[in-house]
Amino acid sequence: MIARSTTDRLYRPTWLEIDLAALHNNVRLLRNHIGNDRTLFAVVKANAYGHGASIIAPAALAAGADRLAVAAVNEGIELRQAGILAPILVMGYTPGWQAEALLRYNLTAVLYDLDIAHHFDATARATGERITVHVKIDTGMRRLGLLPDDAVPFFNALAQMPGLDMEGLYTHFSTADDADKAYTQIQLARLETILAALAHQGQRPRLIHSANSAATLTVTNSHFNAVRCGISLYGLHPSPTSPLPAGFRPVMRWVARVAQVKALAKGDAVSYGNTYIADRPRTIAVIPVGYADGFPRSPRTWGSVLIDGQFAPIRGRVCMDQSMVDVTEILEKGGSVHAGDEVVLIGAQGQSTLTAEDVATRLETINYEVVSRLMARLPRIAMNREE
Repeated sequence: MIARSTTDRLYRPTWLEIDLAALHNNVRLLRNHIGNDRTLFAVVKANAYGHGASIIAPAALAAGADRLAVAAVNEGIELRQAGILAPILVMGYTPGWQAEALLRYNLTAVLYDLDIAHHFDATARATGERITVHVKIDTGMRRLGLLPDDAVPFFNALAQMPGLDMEGLYTHFSTADDADKAYTQIQLARLETILAALAHQGQRPRLIHSANSAATLTVTNSHFNAVRCGISLYGLHPSPTSPLPAGFRPVMRWVARVAQVKALAKGDAVSYGNTYIADRPRTIAVIPVGYADGFPRSPRTWGSVLIDGQFAPIRGRVCMDQSMVDVTEILEKGGSVHAGDEVVLIGAQGQSTLTAEDVATRLETINYEVVSRLMARLPRIAMNREE
């Protein structure tokens, strides 16, 4: 809980509390698991999975992460402009015309295409500098990356490009968060074959990484000398079949304040389209949160929120900036709801908890999407909450 005087300075009565003590705890657990001799990438793409990259990145580094990973050049630039000096890997598609930005902001790019490689090399040589790159191998995800048969010829071509510093090689698992790890082991075997061929030629890169959060925690032979952890940093489960071990703590809590409480008569309609009609006298609370915040309108909704430690179901359509929830049962049970009271959309309140995983189940999606689509207009407040 943070003081009302602090939230009053946010200029908006809804915000995300980002618990840096929980983040530090999670990084420490990951570091203990992988040991001190491996490089730990903190994945902070998509605004640190909605948590706020400018808050999470320096805190993760201070807690023991070695490097950062993002999805796009603009995300890396934002971190550099925020004063981050640690190495930053751009894992997504970086077209050749962004080579100058890579040099200017000292960003590491991913390569899997010779045309782009030639463009990077020419730009770097023209400036007398080098672009640091990691090569991505598609061992079975069928997303970005070289097919295994193309890997050795690609490395041979890169060896003729003095403008490139070939630092790393990596792959990404498609089923590491499944209970069955058989396909992950197939992907690993493909990667090991490539690494052996490169080593035979004296071309094995300095950093090898394949493990995401799920593999870091459950597939120890995938660690090599670096791992990339995203969802686990934030205290969220990689999947229902790959839950976090005991000790990890959620970093985010989403809070709002009740804007208004009003009585409905039987037959009163709520929100656009009159999709909800009160079946009896009811009381609703209006909350200042809507689909422009990442609180979805349809086809499925959050379902309910917490007020006075109890669940209050959404009534009517979610609006762009506001939503209505039913507090009738809360009041009938002797609870209290007034304008200005706390509403929790993710996190704990009293004896009740609404997790990102709970919300994901209601929305028929995954916790990654629930948190990463929370919009930038939601203020993020760094804090340290006691266990």
